Amino acid sequence: MATGNDWLPSSRTGILAMAHEQITYMTSERRTAWGVPAEKFTEYGLAYADAQAALQKVLDKAERTHVQTVACQQAFEALKKIMRFFRDRYFKIPPLSEADWAALGFREKDPHPTPTPPPTGVPAVALSYPGGPHSLDAHLGPMPGTEALESDSDYGYAIYAGIMPPGGATLEQAASDKHYLQAPPVDGKGLQHYRFTRRRKERLTFEGAEAGMTAYVCARYENRKGQVGQWGPVVSAVIP
Repeated sequence: MATGNDWLPSSRTGILAMAHEQITYMTSERRTAWGVPAEKFTEYGLAYADAQAALQKVLDKAERTHVQTVACQQAFEALKKIMRFFRDRYFKIPPLSEADWAALGFREKDPHPTPTPPPTGVPAVALSYPGGPHSLDAHLGPMPGTEALESDSDYGYAIYAGIMPPGGATLEQAASDKHYLQAPPVDGKGLQHYRFTRRRKERLTFEGAEAGMTAYVCARYENRKGQVGQWGPVVSAVIP
């Protein structure tokens, strides 16, 4: 198995994706079996949330500040630190199985690595109502008529989202930190990066005050290096 830090993804989106997979996979039953204390699991979750929020702030180059850039670097260093701790302390075989090891994102280091091509596919998004307030489920997959791609090129989905108040945002709303939309977006360029995921379904959550507004969502494939492909079509739904 890979040693040192070879197992850590090279991109920030890749690090977030691995952390998300590990946190999701660590059910209460597995945490008990592996001896993971509740407070350490909570610490891991908070480090993941901090890194995700910090990255979101620096993605907007027009508003990015030096303080936000440094804060993002620090947040990812903290996340990588606890990811290394979990691997060294709790992710051992046994009691983990080889299937557990793979599900946590670890692989044998490839002695003959091949170049990772940029994404080639175009993903589609469908929105549904999960039944709870202020949330939508985004169902992700290949465009109809195309095959699912599982290569390193089309490694996961970069989700983009935006919210438009009825009739469009005012200048004040558009200039706020939420960047509410003044008109329906033509493509994903008018939306903000929401999350990277390898899951086929992601829950999108909104604030209570945004109920009745329209959410616009689209996605594009992202490879292991963080390179993105073509925009998928934009879909929309009213926030419940």
